[in-house]
Amino acid sequence: MMDVVEAMRQMLTGADFTDPTKLLSNVSSRAACARLDGVPYSIASNTRHTDIWNLVLLARLKGLPKVNPYPDFPVIAESDWPQVRRDFLANLEEAMQIASAEPFVHRCQSDEAARKLLLRIAIHSTYHMGQINLLKRMLRAKNK
Repeated sequence: MMDVVEAMRQMLTGADFTDPTKLLSNVSSRAACARLDGVPYSIASNTRHTDIWNLVLLARLKGLPKVNPYPDFPVIAESDWPQVRRDFLANLEEAMQIASAEPFVHRCQSDEAARKLLLRIAIHSTYHMGQINLLKRMLRAKNK
């Protein structure tokens, strides 16, 4: 189980990259929702996409009804960005709580199945955090 907890810890604390809280903390609503030419989605859409799929996996871990993940790259209004950011970070924390809880409590058929879902959350989130970081850099370069 330590492998999954460690993967979640590294993702949440930014062991080799910027952690999600710091990554998103200085992104204004305007910047989060901006679409650059040739880029299919904004930081906000990317963040919400990641959270939608994390919710799909969290629902499975908690034995809740399936979450409809579509549209999975929704357009986000500037006024919704603060809530999108809060939800994303809160759901990452919830995944970490599940991963690190003793006893390990979940509604999957096996501990191994639950571990795989948590690892998917860590990997998928980290992948998209890299994209978000690149989008932030692209926005800064454009605005110079």
